[in-house]
Amino acid sequence: MRFCAFLICLFVSYSAKASVSWHSITPEIQFLQQQNKLRFYDSNQVLIEGKECALMFDASGNFAEVEKLAEQLKKRLKTPLCYLVASHYHDDHLLGLAVLQAEFPEAKLIVHQQVATEFVAMQQALTDKLDGYEKSIELSYQRLANQPEDQQAVWRDKLELAKKRLFRWRELTLNPPAINITESTQLDLGNYPIVITPYQAHTKGDLTLSADQGRVLLGGDIVDSLPYPGHGSFSSWISALQDIQKNTTLTTILPGHGKPLTPAGLALPLRFLKTIQEMTNSSPDKPVSELIPLFPTEIKQQYQLDEVGERAFSMFLEAGLKQGKLSK
Repeated sequence: MRFCAFLICLFVSYSAKASVSWHSITPEIQFLQQQNKLRFYDSNQVLIEGKECALMFDASGNFAEVEKLAEQLKKRLKTPLCYLVASHYHDDHLLGLAVLQAEFPEAKLIVHQQVATEFVAMQQALTDKLDGYEKSIELSYQRLANQPEDQQAVWRDKLELAKKRLFRWRELTLNPPAINITESTQLDLGNYPIVITPYQAHTKGDLTLSADQGRVLLGGDIVDSLPYPGHGSFSSWISALQDIQKNTTLTTILPGHGKPLTPAGLALPLRFLKTIQEMTNSSPDKPVSELIPLFPTEIKQQYQLDEVGERAFSMFLEAGLKQGKLSK
């Protein structure tokens, strides 16, 4: 077995290699795209800066990367960071905002009302994540003695760095939201209006953000090209995507994972979700293991373009079929 367990790899290794790439969508909007090999495992982020305020939409699940981002923001921003928006409650979108809250204590956290209602669980998720790091460090120390001597010094240094980071991150608190979204809400970042809209689609508490006079949509995981359908509501999710697709003002969609897309690009995730819904509706008694081979090849091929895509598609399809059966 490789010495580097999954959590410890995230904790001490890939942060040195993995950094998001910055793409200027408009002068006010910067899209921080996660590197391709991590596109299903960690989130994109979006920075919007008006003339008076800046807003960060989502945060990476890798706290070391969020610390780097905080340093970049301190150098880059011309205005205060006024708002932090969590598109939904998943770890790779919400928990990293605790790092930004510590670095920018005046920034107001914005979440869906459902996330606010269950916020104690979000705070526990932060504790659980750090507990997982600690166990991974302990496990790696146990494995250290079995490594070649020429590698032990390198890994000992990495583990010491991990311990220091963990000690620092144990001081983090995910502070409660200042703004809970129950309906479409407009904010002004300084001669730059945005609209935040709640949905129940990918989860029971999703937010999207419309900017650039409606031409750019920050859609979180609702608009991912390969959507994760392991929970949420198929019907309302499909309706949300159809409504977004019909918006004639919209030109650019920034997803929670993967590359930017256009409204026309939503046809593929819509087909993915609709097909899962149709299969589970038409064969309610057939087990998931028998439904998987029946999924249309022409859809599957559009996702399985590399090893990462193949793995993600298989996991997402199985999770979606299970959820489709549970929602009956």
